[in-house]
Amino acid sequence: MALAAATLLPFRQYRNQGTSIEQAKQQLLELEQRRSDLESRIDRAADKEIIEREARKQMSLVRPGDELFRVVVPSDVIDLPQAWYLPGVEYLITGQSK
Repeated sequence: MALAAATLLPFRQYRNQGTSIEQAKQQLLELEQRRSDLESRIDRAADKEIIEREARKQMSLVRPGDELFRVVVPSDVIDLPQAWYLPGVEYLITGQSK
């Protein structure tokens, strides 16, 4: 019995190591893919056209000579809370202040 246990123990450890190696290989592949994706995002982030497009979209930045249009919402449609924390927002949205 002891001989059988002594023979099977190294085999079980060998088999478990094989599983661990396969899991580590899979994790390495996933990390390499993620790294590749992040590197491509870095490359895109350095592109001046993309920077300008995102600045225009997210921050409403304009270039000199561009026409800026503002959509005005009627004051009776919007009802901001009394404790609104950004002064001037009502004017920006409705074009009127209280």
